[in-house]
Amino acid sequence: MSQSCTIAVIDDDDALRESMKDMLESLGYEAIVFSSAPEFLAFYHQCPIHCIISDVKMPGVDGLQLLEILNSKGVQTPFIFMTAFRDQRVRTAARQGGARGVLSKPIDSDQLVAMLESAVGDHNGGENRD
Repeated sequence: MSQSCTIAVIDDDDALRESMKDMLESLGYEAIVFSSAPEFLAFYHQCPIHCIISDVKMPGVDGLQLLEILNSKGVQTPFIFMTAFRDQRVRTAARQGGARGVLSKPIDSDQLVAMLESAVGDHNGGENRD
């Protein structure tokens, strides 16, 4: 299942972005990394994305705003947040926006795997995007 899934990772931290890419690829996923939400938005129509993992706090368009933009376009891709901040308001806003979950930084690989399996476990090769 994971071999055919492409995961987008969006984070303004270069080191975290690359370590997430390495971790996801070691799990058998294809990972594409982006340094900002606008960079991702300019790309996301170019290939199927099966799950989005995004930092919450980024300069310019933050992760919650990105989720809102995607929701307004009818994008149904599973969304997982990661954050270094333990803010219940962020977790509540993420859930209300339809996110699958919020991972705390540093990322626990077991939690990441569980969320990804939940998000893409029923992947059948289709994608609902505008």
